[in-house]
Amino acid sequence: MAKTTVDKILKIARAEVGTRATNVKRCKYNTAFYGAEVSGDCYDWCAAFVWWVFKQAGADDMLFCKTAGCGVLAQTFYNKGKIVRSGYKAGDVVLFHWSNEASTIVPGAYAVDHVGIIESVNSDGSYTTIEGNTGGGNGAVLRQKRWASCISYVCRPDYVLSGSSTINKEDEEMIKYGSHNTATLAFKKQLITLYNMKIIKTKVDNSNGFGAGTLKAVKEAQKAGKVKVDGIVGEKTINAIYHLINDCNWSKDKKIANAKKALG
Repeated sequence: MAKTTVDKILKIARAEVGTRATNVKRCKYNTAFYGAEVSGDCYDWCAAFVWWVFKQAGADDMLFCKTAGCGVLAQTFYNKGKIVRSGYKAGDVVLFHWSNEASTIVPGAYAVDHVGIIESVNSDGSYTTIEGNTGGGNGAVLRQKRWASCISYVCRPDYVLSGSSTINKEDEEMIKYGSHNTATLAFKKQLITLYNMKIIKTKVDNSNGFGAGTLKAVKEAQKAGKVKVDGIVGEKTINAIYHLINDCNWSKDKKIANAKKALG
């Protein structure tokens, strides 16, 4: 399998920012994807844009499939065990939802309506993304500021290293006691959400530090999520917290829907 780096993918994507589709979504990304010029509402091109970027890097097989459908992309990465539900990083292929509908693709998650590539993780907990077919009208390649509340999950390609370290800087940003980094900040946002939902009792601040309070909150979350209570933030803990938040939101939405139904 041909592989590439996060830097190369982002360099290609950045160069496309501002490119617009014309004449009812007719664009070069769809032309490259389908091998012919196509247009019309049935040819949304957010996934085609992601494929095009990886194709330009000579590493489209890192996506495991050639598809213009967000759902097919999500299903393929899920089958490969490469869906990530928290701790998103630069280079992740990010899947969005515009409603709280449950997904039939990835259990315990939201449906997917759109896809892009994460360019950076911001200090305020948001994400800067580069997306195709966005911005209204016929669509364009634009930078967008997105929040975790509209992210269903991400697909994580198996990027290669660059020099002596990983291009994906977040790989070196471990979430552990004593750390101060953006990965810890993003994770603590999830703990704050658990506190606001009254799932845990320990409130943490919105700094990027992992101290005693954060450690206590992690252990509470692990207990609530029925995983090993050791204060270590690994994949099982991250997934457990994702499910706690998602299940709570889903339960709340269901109650609201039932109440509306009862009122007629």
